[in-house]
Amino acid sequence: MSVRPSVLFASVASRLHLDRARETSFRAFTTMEGLGVKVIGSPGPILTVEELSKALSEEADLKIVFVASGGTSRILREALKGHEAWLWAHPHDNSLPSALSAREKLRSSGSWKCELVFSSPDEVPRKIMAEVRVLNALCKLKEAEVVAFCSEKKAGKIDTVLSSLLGPWKPEIRRFDVADLLKALEKARPLSVSEAISILKGLDSESPTPELSLGFARGVQMALLIEEQFLSGREKSIVTFDCFDVIEDLGITPCVAISLLLEHGITAVCEADPASMVLMALCHYLSGEPPWMANLASYDPASNTLTLAHCTACPSLSSAWPYRGHFMEHFESGKPAALDIWLRRGPVVLASLQPGRKKLVLARGKVLDSGMGEEGMCRTQALVELKGNIRAFIEETGNHHVLTYSDIYEELARAGRRLGLEVVAY
Repeated sequence: MSVRPSVLFASVASRLHLDRARETSFRAFTTMEGLGVKVIGSPGPILTVEELSKALSEEADLKIVFVASGGTSRILREALKGHEAWLWAHPHDNSLPSALSAREKLRSSGSWKCELVFSSPDEVPRKIMAEVRVLNALCKLKEAEVVAFCSEKKAGKIDTVLSSLLGPWKPEIRRFDVADLLKALEKARPLSVSEAISILKGLDSESPTPELSLGFARGVQMALLIEEQFLSGREKSIVTFDCFDVIEDLGITPCVAISLLLEHGITAVCEADPASMVLMALCHYLSGEPPWMANLASYDPASNTLTLAHCTACPSLSSAWPYRGHFMEHFESGKPAALDIWLRRGPVVLASLQPGRKKLVLARGKVLDSGMGEEGMCRTQALVELKGNIRAFIEETGNHHVLTYSDIYEELARAGRRLGLEVVAY
């Protein structure tokens, strides 16, 4: 059975409003149960500081105090001192005035650690909904497996960084030698180029050579073999490669395999980079769509734009059809095969996670162009106009960025804070 986030629900009311408060509390409790989370607690209104303090002592991923009525500010300010919780007010029975009064007093004493939200008891507040989505994504990450094709040393680094970043949310890591992948490829019936193109649709080559075409076919086969022979059957898997070990041992890049795995709904990550594993997985689980991992290759303060580039991307991120891009030689090694995917134009969210600094940098932007074919950088390229100040962004950000077309900016910020990261948002 899948792990579900735990949500503690406690309702407070005054005796004066008790009859109406019972009905309102039950509606809010039922609303939370409808999210599919594990709801702890009771819809019955709490009337004393002692009762609320006891309720808040329960362990839960998320704690919600529903303000069922007015006349509760004293209970709230006494019981919530120093507690991280959500204060949920609704439009009737002086709920919001009591919540605001409690917040004011707690802020004055330096004891406010909650967030105040406001909605009908029949509607989950937007910010709580975002937090629940984050918790669901972290639960999926915890239940996932990382399948890493790399050395023992590299796997040890992945484990250390993921433990530091994720703590109890860290997934299991299963390591394979690149040689294991080579053996699987050697045993399998080789795919023809036409078969490979029919599987990873919408790609061709402007300058095909036998080596390039066969390398493309081998990359497609690599992805299929990983799915068939190396994944354990869990609902969520994260596949990553030490790319240059693959190039050295197999004579081809994993770029095509990464692209096809993403196309098949499997989170696939370049360079065995643990920070990007976390971001790629969270973006994938939060949005249901494949993200793109890239280097920050250049920037221009005059136009407030930056260029992102990497040698692979999921073809479904392109708006073009029937042609979604080209396969060609890998930029750094000249080996087969890299992909130039023509990414669609539109609003995006950028994220860069720096484990050593415990920092998550976020920005909004817009893809203005792709498929530029610029020399001297990786093959899939995107020109992105940043919404915030690019000079300030460059001062804070790192190299690897994850780009998503889904507006999960708030969810990523909340995920970062939940993981104890400093979140710098533009």
